[in-house]
Order: sequence, then C-alpha cells, then structure tokens
Amino acid sequence: MALAAAAAPPKSLKQLFIPPPAEKCTRCDQRVYHVEKIGPVNEVIFHKQCFRCSRCGQHLTLKTYFTNQTDFNDKEIYCNKDCPKVSTHGYDARAMGIRTAMSVPKGPQSNVQIRGTGDAPRIGADAMHIRTPMSAQMCYQRKYSTKYDRHHFPAYLVNKTKEKLYQYQEDLEKQQREEEDRLMEELHAERKQEAEHIEKEFSNEWEVQLKDLMSKFESKADKKGTERYEREMEDLKKTMTLKMLKKKEALSLRLQTTAQQKTSTLVKKHSEQMLELLKSKQEELKRQLEEEIKAQAEASGQSADGASTEEVLEEAMAAIALPTELPDPHPPMLRKRDLYHDPSVFQELDEDVFKVAESEQCSFTELVRQLTEHCLSDLQKVRAIFRWITVKDLNVMEFDETVKQDTPMGLLRGIKYGTETYHTLFMRLCSYAGLACQEIRGHSKSVGYEPGMKIREDTFQNTWNVVLVLGDWWPVQCNWGARHLVLNKDSNHNIDQKKTDKIRYQYDEHYFLTDPDEFIQEFWAKDPQWQLLERSITLEEFEAMPFVRSVFFHFSLEFLEPMKAVLYADTKGGVQVKLGIPDDLTDDLVFHYQLRFSDRDRRNDLEYGGAKIERFVFYTLTEGVALFSVHVPTTGSYFLEIFASKINDSNKIGDDPNTTMMPFRLKCATKFKIVCDDLAGKMHPLPACASGEWGPAKGRRHFGLKPLSHNGGIINVENDVEIRFRLPRSLHFHCKFRNNTMDDHAMERFVSHSTVDGTLTIRLSPPQVGQYGLDVYARPEDASNSHTLAHACKYLINCTRVLNPIDVPLKNASNNNNNSSSNNNNQSRSSSGSMSPGSVGTKSPEVPSPSPPPAVERPTIGPLPAFDEYGLKTVSHKDPVIDRIERGGALTIELGVSDGVRLSYMLTREPEENWQHRVSAREGSRKWKFSIVLPKPGIYTFEVFAAKKDEKEPRPVYLYVITYDKGDGASSKRRLSSKNGDFGHQK
Repeated sequence: MALAAAAAPPKSLKQLFIPPPAEKCTRCDQRVYHVEKIGPVNEVIFHKQCFRCSRCGQHLTLKTYFTNQTDFNDKEIYCNKDCPKVSTHGYDARAMGIRTAMSVPKGPQSNVQIRGTGDAPRIGADAMHIRTPMSAQMCYQRKYSTKYDRHHFPAYLVNKTKEKLYQYQEDLEKQQREEEDRLMEELHAERKQEAEHIEKEFSNEWEVQLKDLMSKFESKADKKGTERYEREMEDLKKTMTLKMLKKKEALSLRLQTTAQQKTSTLVKKHSEQMLELLKSKQEELKRQLEEEIKAQAEASGQSADGASTEEVLEEAMAAIALPTELPDPHPPMLRKRDLYHDPSVFQELDEDVFKVAESEQCSFTELVRQLTEHCLSDLQKVRAIFRWITVKDLNVMEFDETVKQDTPMGLLRGIKYGTETYHTLFMRLCSYAGLACQEIRGHSKSVGYEPGMKIREDTFQNTWNVVLVLGDWWPVQCNWGARHLVLNKDSNHNIDQKKTDKIRYQYDEHYFLTDPDEFIQEFWAKDPQWQLLERSITLEEFEAMPFVRSVFFHFSLEFLEPMKAVLYADTKGGVQVKLGIPDDLTDDLVFHYQLRFSDRDRRNDLEYGGAKIERFVFYTLTEGVALFSVHVPTTGSYFLEIFASKINDSNKIGDDPNTTMMPFRLKCATKFKIVCDDLAGKMHPLPACASGEWGPAKGRRHFGLKPLSHNGGIINVENDVEIRFRLPRSLHFHCKFRNNTMDDHAMERFVSHSTVDGTLTIRLSPPQVGQYGLDVYARPEDASNSHTLAHACKYLINCTRVLNPIDVPLKNASNNNNNSSSNNNNQSRSSSGSMSPGSVGTKSPEVPSPSPPPAVERPTIGPLPAFDEYGLKTVSHKDPVIDRIERGGALTIELGVSDGVRLSYMLTREPEENWQHRVSAREGSRKWKFSIVLPKPGIYTFEVFAAKKDEKEPRPVYLYVITYDKGDGASSKRRLSSKNGDFGHQK
C-alpha cells in the first residue's frame, strides 16, 4: 500500500499522553520540565521557547503550528507560510498516492465510448485507488478536525469503521428506548394508581367525617346551630384539604425517589450493554479492516507485507480500541496536573462543545458522535462530555412538553424537575463514547452542612462518578461542576432571542478529574476502595477534616498546621488559623472573614457588648501567610468562615485617576467551628477600623504602596512613631487615628502626614498608654474632588509608654445605648489580664491599658441624686433589689419619664460579664420599658442612665441589683440591703 509504505505509522495513541521517563526537547536536546513543556506534537516534545518554525524561527503556539503534510517522517513544526503543503490546485502524477496508481501496466486501446454502460472503465472517487489519498486531502482541508484525524491512518478506513460503530449503537439505542418507554409507562401508571387510591381514601374519609358532623347537629335546627354547623363544615373542608395536600406531597417525593432509583438501575444496565456491544464488535471490525487493507494493497500493485499491514491495522484500531479488562480501584499513578497543566489546553475542544450545545440532538448516539468525533484520547472524550453537561444551564433552559424523555434534552428536563440525575446522564454518555464509568454513593459536606455536624445514614447523601482515564479511576462531580453557570442576557431579552444570548461559560474546574486526596475533603464514599486513597478513612475521620470548598484548591492554599473542623479555644478564648499562599498569588489574593455565634438563638447577633463580633479577630497577611487570630469575647460556640478571591487590574488603582476600583466577589474557602468552654479574664475588641487585613499588604496590592519602615500589622510604640511608604505616583491621603474609648475628632491632632520626594511619612503621637488603630485612605492626586477616597491600609498600634500623657474627651456613650462607663469597662484593659486579639500570637510585650476615666461614685443602690432632677419614677419595681425572676430568666422593668428625657442602660453579671445584648428597650408614652432575659444564674447589676436632648453625656440615675437562682425562680441565698451600701461603692 502506497500510503503505508511512505511512512511508518505513529505509535499507539495512549503513548501520546504518558510522558517518557526522561523527556528531552527535540529541538535543543535538553531536558524538558513539566512547566515548560509543549507537546507531544508528532510524537516529540518541545520547550516553550523552542516551539518555533524550523525555517523562519517564528514563535508558535498549539493553535498556530503546522506540520509537514507531504512527509510524515518529518517531526519538525512550521508556520503557515513555510509549511510544506500538498498541492491544492488539483491531482496530478505527483500528488499523494496517485503516482503508484497511474504506473500500473496499460491495457489495450479501446474505442468504446464511455457512457456508463457495459464493461468500460469508470473514472470516479472509487477508481484507481484514489479513495484514500482524497480522504486524506479532505481531512487536511478541514483544518481543525485534521488535528485529530491526521494521527489515524488510513483516514478513509478509520472513518468507515466509526460509521459502522455508530450504526451498531443506533440499533442498540432503539432497543433500549423501547425498554425505557416501558419503564416510563410503568412509573406513570403507578403514579396514577397511587393518586386514585388517595382520592378514594379521602373520599371515604370525607363521607365518614361529614356523616358524624351531620348527626351531631340533627337535633339543633335553630339558626344558631345552623351557623355553627356551617362554620365547622368550613373548618372540616380546610383540614381535609390540607391533609390531602400533605399526603400528595409525600407521595410525590416517594415516587420521585423510586423513579430515580429505577432509572439509575436501568441506565447502569444500558451502559454495560453499550460497552459490551463496542467490545464485541472490535474483533469483527478488526477482521474487516484487515481484509480491506490487504485488498487495497493488492489493488495498488503492492505485496501485502504482513508487518506493514499489522502496523496500519494497529493504528486504525487505536481510534476505536476499548480496554478489555477494567482495573480494580486504586490510587491514581499520576496527579491531575500531570494529565493537563491548565484548562486552556482544552480551549479549542471546549469551543466545539459549546457549538454542539447550541443545537439539539435527537439521540444519544448523535450527541456523543458530535462531541467526540475528533477526539484522540479518552481524556478528550471525558472532557467533551463533562463540558457539555456543565454548559447546560438548567436554571434558564425552557423545555417543550413534547420532548421525549429518552432523548438528551428529555434527560436534561428530567434533571431540572428531579426525575433524573447528573451522574446518570454522565454515565450514559460515557458508555456511548466507549468510556468505563462507575456510579459511587456516599455522603458529602453539601448545602446545610456545618463544621462539627454528625452525618447520619439518611443525611447529606450524594452520588458521583468515577471514570477510567489512562488506566486510573478519576472522580467526576458534574452536579457541583455545573453550579456556577451565568447567562449574560440583554435587558430587552425575549424568548425568540434566547438562542442568540451570549453565554459566559463559568463552571467549576475543580470537580473534573479531581485528585482523590482533595476530593475526600468534600465527598466520602461508603465503599472504602472507591475513596481511591492509600489509606481509606472512616466517616468520623471525614467529619473531623477541615471544611473546605473548591476555592481553597483553585488558589493552591494550604494549612500550615494540622487542622480539625472543630477548634477548641484556650482559656483566653484564642485560636489561630494559618493559610499558606503560593508565591505567585501573594499580591493578587484577597481574604475576608466572618465570625458569628453558632447557637440558633444567637445566630443573628452580630454584636457583643456593643461591638461587632468581627472585631475580635486579628487578620494579617505577610510573607505568603494569611493569619487569622481569634479571641472570642465570651464562652460559647462560633463559626469562623474565611472567604477568598483573586483580583485583577480593575480592582487596583489605574492610569485614569477618576476610574473607580471595581468591587470583587468573594467565595468561601474554608470554615471552622470554634468552641470556648472556659474563659479566664476579659477580652476586648480591636479598634473600630475599616475592614481588611492589618498591615501594609492591602496598600501594596491595590495602590502599589511600598512599606519602608513597618512590614507587619502590629507596631509597638513608646511615645511616638513614624511610618513611611514609597509611592508609585502622586496620591492624596487622609489618616484616622482611633481608640475604643476616645473621641475620634479629638484624636485627629495626634496624627499627621506629609509627602516628600515620593515618600509618605505618617507621624503618630498616642496621648496615653493603650491600644490604637490607624486607618489610611488614598486617592490619585489628580482625581476630581468628587472622587472618593478608598481605604488603603491599617495598623494596630500598641503604646507601652508616654512621657507626657494627655487627657482626651471620651466618646459619646449614648450611641448604640452604650454609656461612658460601659465603654470604659469594655474597651480598656485592666490589671486582671484582659486583652484584645491583636496582642495575642505576637512577639510584642503585654500592653497595659490607658487609665480609665474616673468612675461615678455610687453612695447607695436604688435612686441616685439625678433621679429626681429628671423627673423619673419607678413603676414596676419599687425595691432596687430584685430576687424574684420568672422561669427562663425573663424580667421586665418599667420607669416613668418626663418629656424630652431619653434613657440608656447597662446590664452586668459579676464579676465583669457584659450582657447588654440581652436587654431590649422600648420607649412609650411617658414610660420606658426594659425587657431583660438573664442567660444564667448569678448576681447582676442593671444601671439606668438619663440625658436630655441638649445634653451630650448621660448621667447615672438608678441602680438595680438582680439575684437570679435558676432552681426555684426566687433566690433567698443572697439578699442585699439598700441600707448597707457595700455593693454601691464598687467602681
């Protein structure tokens, strides 16, 4: 055969995707590492820098390179201009395999006219052995498809063989459709029968209930009895209707589950049949191919050499070969990055899949044919099927009721309405493509799962697939991979324009051929061997693993310390989470966190003691490590959720000074449950600065600020400090110096900044010893005045010594119902060891608190001197000592007030527990009502403050002492007398 003799056929296609032991660049003969590798191309590989035209040296890509179509032994690559091409002007004696065909001995001359009759020869596509060279020429002219077809020789025979396989598949699909139709009819009949049974059951029950109701009112024929009868009749109708609806809903759910199970079983059976069909036809097709190859060799005047025939046959069969035996479950020999280093390698394949997805196919055979027609390997076939499934956005798709259930579109409609599943569709399509695929059942940390939860047999159930690629089983989760599709529609969208809408093909790459050690973080297989791990894990171990999402793996994050899903705080309420960040993403990753109570009754409480709970977390980013240091304010359980996102140039300061930095969307990366059983001392929140990490990383990331003096988020200060940055351009700055107890406006005189020769210098002079926060805001110097300043960075300042302390006005404590005494108690540090998150987990020494302002002496409990000045009076409790509390700790205190007087309050449990959030105040007509729910037994003080509208500072007016004993609702163990005044003298 001319074509076979011209060049040795390439190796089996499987070898194209298995890297050799020592790979070397064919151009420079140097070793090729994975990150710089391109290929195999024509069985050889290149460095990225060596991937150039062999004639002109032009740099090429996988989309722009060409190969020699006239000499298949040539392993070089060329640009479009220099590539040796087959003549496209016509076929002559020099073209392809025609030379041999035209050199056959000539027969005797004949004057018989060629009219298509008799024995005269015909000149056509089947004459003179032109079929194979013409098929190769057509493959070349199809450009994109030749990238796949050119590796299979002879092209004509391969395509012919595929056509036979498609015909066999269509015949089997028709038989399977009949079986599916019978199953659908069976399920429909069962649904109808169950519905009729419910109707009959309720009809009988209605007759019984109606008969009882009528007998009840037989003796009452008066008007009053008739009205009551009609009322009870309406109530009975409502009750029966509601009962019937609930029963129908339960029936529908049960039948839906049954339909899914039966359909899944049938699809599994059909998938096995399809694979068996393809395997059984291989030997038959191989014999036919061998006969045709020999026949063509004889027709071309060549001897049918056994070795060359076997080589051509092997290459042709590579296009349809299936594994004869399936391997047992085992950990993959490769990592996902060894299969493909980046999704961009599938760009052309994905684009073809999108085109297929825009049209509708009537059969699975036709769909899989269009998806995999030009695929060379199992990897490409799996990719095409996965992308077709994930690109179908069921949230926006509309289905015609006439769509048959046993077609691809019918199955998608079934997935949308709950009668079919993604894994069923994936397994079916894989079988048509000749891919080995299994269905795996187990549990997942899906929607509704929280760290620390226990998984039962009937909760968080999930099903996914594993598919055989290059001899290894790989997990695939189509359902989770298809969750992030977005349809970009025009505002004037209508149904007729639906197919022309531009689709943003967003999906989750993580769930395609996931590495098993990453897949196990979210999915646990009941069958241990299908976990595909060196050592399988138990369900308890799965529950204890950290809660992570695909974002964690997309950005190659890692825990720098062994972590569990549930973290237990130390006696100071502290835990730490450290995330390692890849070097190439350090300046592009943005994190955010959320700390909240996990208890249902407090889950919506975003504050504690008047401060946001998130202020009890110190987050900083330095040297490729994201540190989250948490110190919870009180005992209990919490959820710490960490979000991440990668920013681009639109999220940074640009060349246009008036361009606003675009917002970005954060996604959950990891989540923990924090449990604090015991808390020694008192925890105070960090200064109320803007969101973001502490330290200069935010300014470097968004504004290009380069820190010259302080690279960390915490600065320890004695008396004063200077913080310096190198500026990338002229910027306008504004600085805010903050303290939890001091007035923000009064703090402005203790901070200043200046810019000289492209260097920003910020000078701080804390007025007292204590903890402060510095916020830095910036915008381009040449921006318009309407352009707002954006937050650039912040620092936590711990001041340990001040030579000349300065008294600073305190914050107005009336805000948020907090009084000055509350601020002093909650925000300053005392000698008892109370602390804030920024002082823990650092090398800085313990920072003492600024001295609290003088507290108001209270000579006694009960009414204070200002009580009468504001015209107040007690309404509910005349005695300031309250020891009779309702069960559950509920208590209501009412005070009468004059016009123009506003009240605030503070609830404290001995020794220094602030429970302000357990009080709700309601202002009525000349009366204030305080509803209190005491959380646990103990002695509480409830202090009331008053102020008129023109007064800035509230004054204490009344002090209650509350003794709560949970045992009998009234405590007699400890009674404080208002005469002794001992408690009232505490400061």
